[in-house]
Amino acid sequence: MQFIDTHIHLQDFSADFAPAVLENAAAKRLVLVAAKKEDFAKIAGLLERYPHKLSGAFGVHPWYWQEEIGLVQEALCEMLKKFPKALIGEIGVDELKEPVSEGQHKLFLAQLEVAREFCRPVIVHAAKAFAALKEHEAMLKEVKYVHHGFVKNRELLTFINQTGGYIGLGALFLKQEKAREMWEMMPRDKILFETDAPYRVSEEDYNKKVQENLFKLAEIAGQNPEELAAQLVCNAEEFLQC
Repeated sequence: MQFIDTHIHLQDFSADFAPAVLENAAAKRLVLVAAKKEDFAKIAGLLERYPHKLSGAFGVHPWYWQEEIGLVQEALCEMLKKFPKALIGEIGVDELKEPVSEGQHKLFLAQLEVAREFCRPVIVHAAKAFAALKEHEAMLKEVKYVHHGFVKNRELLTFINQTGGYIGLGALFLKQEKAREMWEMMPRDKILFETDAPYRVSEEDYNKKVQENLFKLAEIAGQNPEELAAQLVCNAEEFLQC
């Protein structure tokens, strides 16, 4: 089944496995996602080599909130001017490592402002940080965004729906007992497929796991796998439009 992976860190794959992913005929498009400024040049190089296969997302993850905001904005704007179809991400707030700081909020807001200025889609990371994410509700309503790595939070899903966001579903969602219940609350045209490889899906198993995960998602949805995969591709193509 064809697919668009809307969240993959291909720049972090080893040289042994990246070619197999790039040559996978089922992969209609891969969205390479940055976590730190050092990723920008790596992603840019891959985009220049494989423009027919790859899209890029540039941004600084909340774990790196200590980065100087002005330099982040400068580097981000440079990439967005160079790649007119590039996204912004992954950016956001995070409580996995430490409480959400004022620095996280400031970095997130600065990058959202760039997204609004350039009219680019945004990949949002908000792990265990729903309360902090809600502080940016007004700005999120002004950009096209996907909440990456959605799991099972009903209140969060309601918030995503109310702010017009897309929902990124990957391996973590597939493991949830209430996946079917959450699925019923999701607008079908706002669901995106993602892997977060090589962190949630290993690089050596990538091509096999993608297909397995699509079948699992179809089972949760109670849909024909081919029809669901086609819908997910359409959703991703709509999301990627700038």
